[in-house]
Amino acid sequence: MKGFTVRAATAKDIDTLVHQRHMMFQDMRPRTAEEHRVQDRSYRSWALRKMRKGILKCFLVTDPKGRVAGGGAVWLREVQPSPGRPARLSPYLMSVYTEPDFRRKGVATIVVKKAEKWARSNGYSEMNLHASRQGRRVYPTLGWKRTWEMSTELD
Repeated sequence: MKGFTVRAATAKDIDTLVHQRHMMFQDMRPRTAEEHRVQDRSYRSWALRKMRKGILKCFLVTDPKGRVAGGGAVWLREVQPSPGRPARLSPYLMSVYTEPDFRRKGVATIVVKKAEKWARSNGYSEMNLHASRQGRRVYPTLGWKRTWEMSTELD
């Protein structure tokens, strides 16, 4: 983790944020060029709207030469009310990605810790995420616990 710095991303960084999300999905499961084109365009628009509303906080990690090593985001998503908890915004860690040349050097850890610090400093007491296969090795070492969700394809 030596020498890396982390900063808040802005709308000026949208090309980098789209690239990272594109590559994250490519790493998880290769997609067609058309699927990527649609997702990239959709994510660009979605992310810019959420950033403008202040409910998407993105971070970029750079090396001493200024090269982007990775990044991630916290989305304040609305969650439904439940007993003892009114409807509220809840931080959701997403789009954590490390460029291949920087993997296994603590970049994802930097992103996660920065996101956690940001959430705590903004009054949140918990955060959720959906881990990729690669991420399932990282998050438990940082104190994250697996929860039980299920899904089904509705095709």
